[in-house]
Amino acid sequence: MLLSSKRVKGNKKGSRRSFTFRRNILIYSIVALLLTVLVVYLTNSNTEESQSFNRKAEFAENGDNKVVDNRLSKDMDDDYYGGDKIESLGHFPTLKYGTAWKKERTKTLVYEAIQAGFRHIDTACQPKHYNEAGVGEGWKLASEKLKLNRRNIWLQTKFTSLNGQDPNNVPYDKDASLDEQVRQSLHKSLENLQTDYLDSWVMHGLEDTWEKSLLVYRTMEEFVNSGQVKQLGISNCYDIDALKYLYEQATIKPKVVQNRFYADTKYDVEIRKFCLYNLIEYQSFWTLGANRHVLQDKNVMALASAKSLSPEALMYAFCIAIGITPLDGTTSAIHMMEDMKLLVRLNDGEKIFHNHGEFDIFVNALGIQGVYFHEDLDDDIYNEEKEQ
Repeated sequence: MLLSSKRVKGNKKGSRRSFTFRRNILIYSIVALLLTVLVVYLTNSNTEESQSFNRKAEFAENGDNKVVDNRLSKDMDDDYYGGDKIESLGHFPTLKYGTAWKKERTKTLVYEAIQAGFRHIDTACQPKHYNEAGVGEGWKLASEKLKLNRRNIWLQTKFTSLNGQDPNNVPYDKDASLDEQVRQSLHKSLENLQTDYLDSWVMHGLEDTWEKSLLVYRTMEEFVNSGQVKQLGISNCYDIDALKYLYEQATIKPKVVQNRFYADTKYDVEIRKFCLYNLIEYQSFWTLGANRHVLQDKNVMALASAKSLSPEALMYAFCIAIGITPLDGTTSAIHMMEDMKLLVRLNDGEKIFHNHGEFDIFVNALGIQGVYFHEDLDDDIYNEEKEQ
């Protein structure tokens, strides 16, 4: 009896030890499972963040120099032109970095611009005013530094005819036929830019006859058909009838009009209207240089201060609001950062101009007669509600 009692007590102690052991195993298993789930979640979050295109371009301090972290996807679709994905280089708004008159500083400035967040670069096969090879060196250097690839950079260049070239430095055979000069110019651009395709190729200006102009354009079309060029455009075209005629005659319709934005052409209101209707990107150059009086306007300066922008950045914001893509040719690293911060705010959905009172400050300062188009303003919605 005594022996049996001891056995029962022993069994009870063994059962308690077994229960405690099983309970501890269960607790440790649950904790291990939770830790595994947490690690997987954090790993996936970091992976998605590093692979996704962050159009907000987060800004970080790196010593004394500000650097933009544009976490661009390395796996963008081949056909991103005109798509509706915001992570594509075809998404608007953008600022395109302009490289005219940069000369020997071109490589360094393009490198700095891409470091700051620019992804769209404009140049020309015209040694007289552009260092196209410097653009190629600059984007390659920046891409190596930021671990970008060619598809993360948008390159646009131009064919410039003989009358726009330095006769002592022509990038093609000046004795060749006009169509052959176009072909040679394209091959030179690809070599200079260290690429096998162009995102955009622009005719720098119309020739002195329509026969020559159409010969140039149709030769350019050959390279869209071959896949070496993604889209075509025209620059320095200030005659709406000429633009319409070129558009009608073109088999591959122009996707870009690049013009000087200034009062002498009444700010291209009719041309911009045509561009918007036909899904043509209107790119402006000399946007600041031709409108210094606006940047010094006291009302513009006050509005810029209220919006925490420089007058120059506010000018770009106004252009974007009326459907323009400005070429930004700043040589200042500080201004590059300011302009990229503007794009961050716009791509975050922020409206810089909230009402017609703010918007008209720029309209009146520029003296534009008939803006034709602008983004929706808060008081537009208010007026629509009142009318209903």
